[in-house]
Amino acid sequence: MLAPLAPRDAHPPWFLALLVLLNVVDAFHLNIVWPMLPFAVRDFGVAEIDVGFYCGVIGAAAPLGALLSAYQWGRISDRYGRRPALIAGSALSTMSVFVFGTAKSVRAAALGRWMSGLLNGNAAIVKTYLGETSTKKAQSEAFGVLAFGYGLASTLAPAAAGFLQRPARRWPETFAGTAFDTYPYLLPMCVAACLTGLGAVLGVLLLPETASFVRRAEAKAMARNGDEEKRLVKLASAGDLRAIELRDVDEWSDVAGDKGESDDVEDVAPKEVLFTPETTRAVACYAVLAAIAIGYDEMLPVFLKTSHELGGCEFAPRDIGILLVCGGVTLLVFQLVLYPRIADALGAVRAFRFGVALFAAVSMLAPFASVMPNEPMLWTVALVSQCTKICALGIGFVSITIVVNNSCEDAVKARVNGIAGTTSAFARIVAPVICGWTFAGAMRLTFPARQFLPFAFICAVTVALRVIAERLPTALDSPTSSVADVDTLPSDDPAPVAPVASNLDSPC
Repeated sequence: MLAPLAPRDAHPPWFLALLVLLNVVDAFHLNIVWPMLPFAVRDFGVAEIDVGFYCGVIGAAAPLGALLSAYQWGRISDRYGRRPALIAGSALSTMSVFVFGTAKSVRAAALGRWMSGLLNGNAAIVKTYLGETSTKKAQSEAFGVLAFGYGLASTLAPAAAGFLQRPARRWPETFAGTAFDTYPYLLPMCVAACLTGLGAVLGVLLLPETASFVRRAEAKAMARNGDEEKRLVKLASAGDLRAIELRDVDEWSDVAGDKGESDDVEDVAPKEVLFTPETTRAVACYAVLAAIAIGYDEMLPVFLKTSHELGGCEFAPRDIGILLVCGGVTLLVFQLVLYPRIADALGAVRAFRFGVALFAAVSMLAPFASVMPNEPMLWTVALVSQCTKICALGIGFVSITIVVNNSCEDAVKARVNGIAGTTSAFARIVAPVICGWTFAGAMRLTFPARQFLPFAFICAVTVALRVIAERLPTALDSPTSSVADVDTLPSDDPAPVAPVASNLDSPC
């Protein structure tokens, strides 16, 4: 059995790669559908002028599933452990992708995306896992690597979708008459299933439980009633649990009485707080950023595919895939080289503010590609827009993830991340529909610059987020210390026990 993993100043590369693979459930599955959606919706018989709206409907289905299950996945993680929750999410998601891959209608495609969001909570749980196993010194590197993995998925997923969709048309001698001819979008989803299935298998073999969760589980086992459990779990969250000699409840009440408090034990037992004002602000910022990001990412391929007559760029699937891959490669380099320096120089809160401001500035650049006089200038504007945009979002997401984790204690971290996932899921439901509706409405207008309107809407929301970000305190650059009210404990000196730790020098 693998030893529990205590917070570390650094993690070995193979371990971070495993967490990236477990997070592929969210990153790869989200990004692989965008290059396919405009063409799949047209294949379903939808008129071109309505493609943006139905892409938004299908895009909103995955967040709808996450909205219904994110908090429950957090509760499962808090009750049964980070490890089993991550493994289960990967295994269940492996099955869900085939529903989308075999879809023949908007309804079936939306069902597949809904199942993908419903059947895992890995995005929040991986962040919880890193939050519990990384010291402040390791946070920027560890969460940066997680974002690096997201960038890798942003690179590979669109490439897989653009290259492998409709394989019977590209390689008829191999795929004509096969299931991939009947279901032209199944092959890319099979790639997604292989990755998440591999993550589930490696998770079983190599992923340890966090020491923080193990301490809390031991505290619950030691407690003789609910009130003692609250106190010991509070101490375990702070890492201060020792071999405490448990007494009758009367002794705990006596201690409370000595302090002039009520004899009711519940007055002594510390209360579990899910949300502080700082946590609320951080989660709200995370949700709004998620809405902005998915709204933009859903709208961009539709804009790129739209004909020149309607104000688009008339890109082919291969062109969209190339553009998204270039953005993904840029994010990989950025997260490895520049983000740790930005985070170290600014701290998580100021880095988040900077990323949001940068995205607000660049969000209006993409529609200028459609008015460029020639192909090279069109591609230059599109590439600069995409590469800068994805770096800005990379800064924002990594930084706000650190802030959310730092705003709460370990005992409630998974549920807080689950609630953050729920609120961001709701935002991701609303955003694609609103952005799809905005884009479709803009296409029905007659003035020449109509393609700028949907991007101006996203820019305005981003500016509002930048204003909200000013209320995040810079104290959230560091993890919250879980301080128990130790003065109310019985006065006997406890004997210390050896701390729980794990040796990760080798994967076995």
